[in-house]
Amino acid sequence: MTNLTGKVAIVTGGGTGIGAATAELLAKRGARVVVTGRSSGSLEKIATLIRSSGAEAEPVICDVGVEAQVAALIARTIDRFGRVDILHANAALTDQKTMAGDGMIADMDAALWDRVMAINLRGPMLCSKHAIPHMLKAGGGSIVFTSSGKGVQGDVEFPAYGTSKAGLNSLCRYIAAQYGKQRIRANVLSVGLVMSDVLRANMPAPILKMIEEHHLTPYLGETGQIAEAVAFLASDAAAFITGATIPVDGGVTSHSALYADFRRLHAPKS
Repeated sequence: MTNLTGKVAIVTGGGTGIGAATAELLAKRGARVVVTGRSSGSLEKIATLIRSSGAEAEPVICDVGVEAQVAALIARTIDRFGRVDILHANAALTDQKTMAGDGMIADMDAALWDRVMAINLRGPMLCSKHAIPHMLKAGGGSIVFTSSGKGVQGDVEFPAYGTSKAGLNSLCRYIAAQYGKQRIRANVLSVGLVMSDVLRANMPAPILKMIEEHHLTPYLGETGQIAEAVAFLASDAAAFITGATIPVDGGVTSHSALYADFRRLHAPKS
């Protein structure tokens, strides 16, 4: 198990899904956690859950697309805990309205495109910009970005989302190169489909089955599995890993596009 005792972590998009699971796990491993997002109710819920286990947590409302709010988030963290060691930049626009509008380029709403870039790409840059000086003062730190397989593949849907995640993969490498000698590491988790509560409630079963067929694992991902990867990269156990884009996706981006078709072709005949 990774030990994060004495470290201070910021988790953006921390009220639900991967962010919430990560905030809980980092606290369980000993970190003091600032959990941030745009919904006060979900943030308070996660912070209360963490505190009930005896750990420390601070909920902070923040729109990562607004630099003044990001600066205030970091200042609040320093006021509360005195340092920043870990940044899990996880916030992204994945609401139903945004994803429904993220379709064909010829029909793209430029305002939607700009908003996706502001949250998914500019937001992690701003969080890094304001956290890095404090990491330098603390003698180093770990930045972990939540990216997606959409950032390394072309598809017929979600081009704004995918392009923002591709940019995040590049941002990670630049931070790792610029600050590595000063003991700041930056890595990306390229995440596949993860079974959050929202996804379970809204994704039709036939679609889930179709997606599962393309995984090399016999199951889809869970939020806790992503949190474990974040905790590892945040820890000193990962001290020699930086500038990396690591798939945590059940192997879905590692194989031929015809994988599921060939499995059916070669399946034993009943």
